[in-house]
Amino acid sequence: MGTMYSNITLKGPNAQDILQELGNQGRSAFVSPTEGGLTTVYEMDSDEGDASIITDLAQDLSGCFGCPALAVQAVNEELFRYWLYSDGELLDSYKSPAPSFDAEAKSEIKSRGGNPEILVQLFNTDASGEEVNDILHCPDSDCGFSLAMDRHLSLVELLGLPICSVGFGFCDLDSGEYPEDLNEEDLLRVDPE
Repeated sequence: MGTMYSNITLKGPNAQDILQELGNQGRSAFVSPTEGGLTTVYEMDSDEGDASIITDLAQDLSGCFGCPALAVQAVNEELFRYWLYSDGELLDSYKSPAPSFDAEAKSEIKSRGGNPEILVQLFNTDASGEEVNDILHCPDSDCGFSLAMDRHLSLVELLGLPICSVGFGFCDLDSGEYPEDLNEEDLLRVDPE
């Protein structure tokens, strides 16, 4: 697992259809198996850190398939971000609180964005908006989120999203590191011809 990762979880389309669309776009990517209507995409260029790559792809896939798409990015083990699209439209975005490295600072930088009700509505109506809000907006020091991945994992577990989306991006999979719930044979891969 890297200290930086990006991926997209789509709700609705199956893995083969997503793989075909990524191939049509000439992208290099891994696609997880579809389970419970959810599929995770790990696209090569999105691991470079430029958020516009993952957000543009999430917007495109969401519009193409008319479905929700949750793009996530964790940077340097400290910052967790997401962008939520539905039918190609950005509905919500989020940036986690970050610790202050200024000894004179009295508090952590606050989180920005994050609409718990939209996440619950699109991914798990059994979860409460209050539970999601606690994960998104609790300062790291109060919640025990020492890594961005911890916050992401808590959100994934609450919303019933694929565990394989936590801690892994294209580069991890390409180097032979796989989530505990997946192995190489489970993943589909596409590369430009």
